[in-house]
Amino acid sequence: MTVATTDTAANGSRDNQAKLNSDLKRLGNNIDDNLKLHAIGSYSAEYEAMYKSTMKNGIDSLIGAISIENDQAWDDAIAYAREVIVNPKDATERASSPWARSCSELHKELLTRFGPETIEAAKLGTASIIKNHYNGDRLSIPHINKKASYLRHRYDAKVGAGFYPQSSPLAATCYQTASLPCSLAMSWFLPIEKAVKAAYISHLSVCDDIGGFTKEDYDARMRMVAISTGIAHQFGGKAINVLVDGTAKQAVGTVAGVLQPIEAAIAWRTINGCSTIYSKYNFGECDIDIGLVAPIVMMGLHDLFDWRCDVAAGDHENSLSAVYGFGVVSPFHAFLEAMLKEALKHPRSGIYGIASIVYMHFTVGRYGAWEYHGEHKTGCDKCTSLLYRATKAAGLNWTPKPPPRSYAEGDKARELGRLWSDHFTDDGSLMQEALSWFQYLITSGEIWLFDLLEKGILPVDGDTDWV
Repeated sequence: MTVATTDTAANGSRDNQAKLNSDLKRLGNNIDDNLKLHAIGSYSAEYEAMYKSTMKNGIDSLIGAISIENDQAWDDAIAYAREVIVNPKDATERASSPWARSCSELHKELLTRFGPETIEAAKLGTASIIKNHYNGDRLSIPHINKKASYLRHRYDAKVGAGFYPQSSPLAATCYQTASLPCSLAMSWFLPIEKAVKAAYISHLSVCDDIGGFTKEDYDARMRMVAISTGIAHQFGGKAINVLVDGTAKQAVGTVAGVLQPIEAAIAWRTINGCSTIYSKYNFGECDIDIGLVAPIVMMGLHDLFDWRCDVAAGDHENSLSAVYGFGVVSPFHAFLEAMLKEALKHPRSGIYGIASIVYMHFTVGRYGAWEYHGEHKTGCDKCTSLLYRATKAAGLNWTPKPPPRSYAEGDKARELGRLWSDHFTDDGSLMQEALSWFQYLITSGEIWLFDLLEKGILPVDGDTDWV
């Protein structure tokens, strides 16, 4: 297949598309030198070989030097990937683009579980929380300013070797919030090297999602998308379809009328957050309901930790805001319990998904979960029991341990993550460490610090950026 540059893509001009081919060829010519010259930290020979071969595969795919013949999904994936490089954006129109026809079966299943009412409930819930609980002043919600928190720790972060330059928020986000934690989540069914490799497929959706504040980061985006595309080509099959899921983050489900509030809310956000990527269903054989456990649990837990930030920013895109908007009593507690029950459907994928998100929120500057302090309720016995059962069924240990109390306290875990990502090594402690943090949050009751309907939480930042 030869990639045409005479036609205009959805929004990328012909000139930009033609320039992209030239820039990709330049990137291809420099693959051998770039990692050696710009890599952050040490890396293994195995990592170097994987990185270079996958990057080359992705570049060749994007310029049409290699292809998958007679495969509509592949053609759609390439069209979408090229468009993201030249014109990244998280917009409703993306969901109606021609290539959305090739979205994954996981995505299509989730569309049958929610409808427009879910999104309206989230908007209503967000506005009602601000009005009824914070006197109309959303910034009075104790919250993290994501941009400010990222900048506080920008040059202390341990990011993967290929995620340079260290000054790039896009490269850092692809590593810290996508490839590293999600490779942890996928390690229940893949060995480390393959899990790290498979998780790179997430870069494409991240680049589109945060295009609003990283649009000028063209060179980093080109690299991130190229390696993501290379992964899809190498795995093939359903991995190609899930690569396209990022285009339909704003898709609206098909259900009308009565809904199951929590099921509908998390189905919407699993699509909206494009967490369908982190499923065995895309890289192996499993039932579709089992394949949805990790994506649902991961997105749900992320929303639990992020609820304060989202509502403080006036952003309705959070499951819990929809649950509140549907009128569910004690939405945070009800949602937490539902996620733990979801994890029990397949404990290995559920628990690994939980641990990966906890790791992300307590080690990444952007999220800064360690910043929340204040009064809180005691732990819930039922939630503790659910988590204990899931932990044991997943083959991990029950060893509650306080999470990092500062950014510095998370440094050991960040180094373990870097060794995981760049050297494919693990002594078995990384997943257990993050899970132990969550066990402590549940048993101690510190999990309630993230419930924005609870009072007594100390303020952190005064403004919001980067929802």
